[in-house]
Amino acid sequence: MMINELKQWAIKYDIEKTTLASFWVCFNNYIEEEPIEFHEVFGEDFDHVFLTVKIESVALFIDKWDETKDNELISYGFDYVVSYIPIVYRAKKIGLYKLLFTLEGEAFDDFFILDSW
Repeated sequence: MMINELKQWAIKYDIEKTTLASFWVCFNNYIEEEPIEFHEVFGEDFDHVFLTVKIESVALFIDKWDETKDNELISYGFDYVVSYIPIVYRAKKIGLYKLLFTLEGEAFDDFFILDSW
């Protein structure tokens, strides 16, 4: 897949909109499910105005480049695409949100990762 093909694929499957919507669902779940940690990370005075949320990149992954080697990393058994949103609060990157897609444009997994705080 060439870069322009990947861009067209992302437009066809509305990857930006899906990624942003999925981020907000995950972020709001984090606020509800982990309120103590949330306040430790974002402070008691959290303000959405200071949260920057935008897609930084989209990447194509070949799941198993060399199928003869045993890889300890996560393997899904198929190639996939990942969209990335850096989590930036008060101009400081504090984590990363990743949403994984099949080549048919279906989201199938996500990761909400906070840097050490």
